[in-house]
Amino acid sequence: MRWHFLRRTLHVWLVFGLVVLCAAAAWRWMRPALATQPHFVEVASGAYVLPKPDALPSFQLVKHDGTPFHNQSLKGRWTFMVFGYTHCPDFCPTTLVEFTHVHKLLAQSPHGVRDVQFVLVSVDPARDTPALLALYVPQFHPSFIGVTGEAAMIARLAESVGAVYARAPGGSDANYLIDHSTAALLVNPQGALQGVFAAPHAAKQMVQGFAKIREP
Repeated sequence: MRWHFLRRTLHVWLVFGLVVLCAAAAWRWMRPALATQPHFVEVASGAYVLPKPDALPSFQLVKHDGTPFHNQSLKGRWTFMVFGYTHCPDFCPTTLVEFTHVHKLLAQSPHGVRDVQFVLVSVDPARDTPALLALYVPQFHPSFIGVTGEAAMIARLAESVGAVYARAPGGSDANYLIDHSTAALLVNPQGALQGVFAAPHAAKQMVQGFAKIREP
């Protein structure tokens, strides 16, 4: 019994270590890549803006409360969006915690949060039903939105904003990990991609970047 526990603990830490190493590699690659892209301009530490926002394709997904989530759902608000999944062991909960800090800081600012929303788009629609997202996402903040839907539709939206993901090797049909992009995206009130926040995320830096993107 003890050996099985130790072996399981060792396995968890090995997986965690690999994920952290992958994250570090992704961060070292992503930040200079964004900085040298002619379409991206760094406006604050880790915050990049597209001078000409990219319109998103037409999409139809579902919120965690069962209501539709589509292009019109992005209109009239700034949307902080991240692609992830409920079984994610580290990046997703960490990012959502930072989102709660961003929400708090924005609530204390002159603009407030009335025109800001936070969205997690699941890259694991096979497991992430609206019901499961409803148990997970609002734990971080009642106003946060979890989104799922058809795999092809999620892939279409992800590709349009440069988000990538793939099931990691190993695991079973019920228990597996998904490697995915860790950047947080900023969609403007017209429903177009306008900013990117590279990981690792820090709420104060994200708020500073958002302020500069919002009011250049």
